[in-house]
Amino acid sequence: MKGIVFNLFERFVDEKLGPEAFEAIVDATDLVTKEPFVGPGNYPDADLFALVTTTCRLHRITLVDALRAFGRFAFDHLAKTVPDLVSCHAHPKPFLMSLGSIIHVEVKKLYPSARPPEIVSIDLGPGKMRLVYASPRCLGELAYGLLEGVRDHFGAPFTIDVAERTTDRRWTLELAFAAEQDAA
Repeated sequence: MKGIVFNLFERFVDEKLGPEAFEAIVDATDLVTKEPFVGPGNYPDADLFALVTTTCRLHRITLVDALRAFGRFAFDHLAKTVPDLVSCHAHPKPFLMSLGSIIHVEVKKLYPSARPPEIVSIDLGPGKMRLVYASPRCLGELAYGLLEGVRDHFGAPFTIDVAERTTDRRWTLELAFAAEQDAA
């Protein structure tokens, strides 16, 4: 996993739980990585999972709540790493339609070692779309939170329904936008 995700998690913890919380979490977690996480670096997925698990345990937060809140927090920060790919969209639907075919392709150009999830976007007509998320990392709840962050970022309301959750590796999400807001 890219170091930028670890850096975002640290910012998230600092903002939500206080400036000393992250160090306490690191101290209470058995990590593979012993040096500080650096944005362009690559680190074991297990380290992020361990940090999130420790955060949940120490602060009595459910894993679902932690992953969704982190995803929601992270979207704006991630959008700033590829501003041209986000700011060219005035509405979330066209942006989300470009996730798998454009956004993740461009992210891999910037970070060749990145392994983003597979996202398939399906246009279901005016005001509706389907996203199929697939990743061996099993972070469907984080993906859900990122969608909440997309909604916040664009200021365009839409509902998110988990239509199918075969495993944590594969989710099918149905999105419905307000008719007057659909810019597809």
